[in-house]
Amino acid sequence: MALPKPGGAHSLALVTVPSMGYAPVPAPTLLQPLLPQQPVFVVQETDGSVTLDNGIIRVRLDPTGRLTSLVLVASGREAIAEGAVGNQFVLFDDVPLYWDAWDVMDYHLENTVWPVLGQPGTLAVGTKGGLRGSAWFLLQISPNSRLSQEVMLDVGCPYVRFHTEVHWHEAHKFLKVEFPARVRSSQATYEIQFGHLQRPTHYNTSWDWARFEVWAHRWMDLSEHGFGLALLNDCKYGASVRGSILSLSLLRAPKAPDATADMGRHEFTYALMPHKGSFQDAGVIQAAYSLSFPLLALPAPGPAPATSWSAFSLSSPAVVLETVKQAESSPQSRSLVLRLYESHGSHADCCLHLSLLVQEAILSCPGRALMLRPLGATRPCWPLAPSGQPPEAHLFSLPSADPVARAPASATLSPWGWGFVCGRLWGLLISASPA
Repeated sequence: MALPKPGGAHSLALVTVPSMGYAPVPAPTLLQPLLPQQPVFVVQETDGSVTLDNGIIRVRLDPTGRLTSLVLVASGREAIAEGAVGNQFVLFDDVPLYWDAWDVMDYHLENTVWPVLGQPGTLAVGTKGGLRGSAWFLLQISPNSRLSQEVMLDVGCPYVRFHTEVHWHEAHKFLKVEFPARVRSSQATYEIQFGHLQRPTHYNTSWDWARFEVWAHRWMDLSEHGFGLALLNDCKYGASVRGSILSLSLLRAPKAPDATADMGRHEFTYALMPHKGSFQDAGVIQAAYSLSFPLLALPAPGPAPATSWSAFSLSSPAVVLETVKQAESSPQSRSLVLRLYESHGSHADCCLHLSLLVQEAILSCPGRALMLRPLGATRPCWPLAPSGQPPEAHLFSLPSADPVARAPASATLSPWGWGFVCGRLWGLLISASPA
């Protein structure tokens, strides 16, 4: 993680932080001289290309910043399609029939496409290795728009990050980035809220063609048996896989109802993660959360704690503690609502470990309208710990593939019209002791 320093500079430190908790950062004089993992190596060749290697993945960039190779080191498997390049920016004409800011028409894929090509020699080494290696380049998208990007690889990290800054001044243009993968599958997987869904990678029918763009949250994945490639991001929501090309929609330039919509400076990050096996077993979901919610370095108000601490932890990697919030019904109380969901699309048997002193805990299971309905005292979900004791909440396995959607408390949603997704929600209400 990056530690802020006076003057806007920063230093790097390798810190292990438990879930939903904190850990002290070693003083600069005590930072690890020897890394527990292989450090990042950075090599720039005479032709201007740069190689980044952390022992988990090996990344090779051509002199313009495009990705020519991405290798999973343990298996030696190449993730980029033969003869192709990744991190290729493309610019589409984008002129909807009616509603500029709302509609994306399928025919934009058949309009003129301009691959955005950089100038050789623009790639330069940034951070020279150790805890982090990086290379950066500048790219002129058009006469009016430009892009700068730093490609970063951290020690022990299973994905390579592309930190991007764009100065965007276009009209009716659509900017995307593409990664041709050496993976073949008829289905791609996309994360949505509290689960994921699959969409075809082909346009065999009109129904398939109509799904040319997929709403996605933190990640998308294309996998075949034994190997896959995941594209992660921290703030973009349009994605697609056509054949074996993973595409992430970055910026549009509509002119109605606001002629200045999306104009100006943008900053975002996406990442590429090759993996062995399925995305569930490879930890793609956890990696996407790490990208979207990086560690925060905060000054301690008093003496720094000597040990790490975790408020909540889970026994199953399939279950995600997605939300911790104060109960709205009693804002002055110490009641918390924990929202968990099963993320793999399977049954899960999970224990929630708490480091808080708890007076009472209630497990609630959502109905079809996602209203939390506490189970009665005659049907306890799990034995409660004695008052004032840190409990262990046992969450029994629940079926997946339930319809998931946001709804006000008074609404009743029919399952018809809602797509079935892989995932299931749990709610847990706890009341903390004032001690």
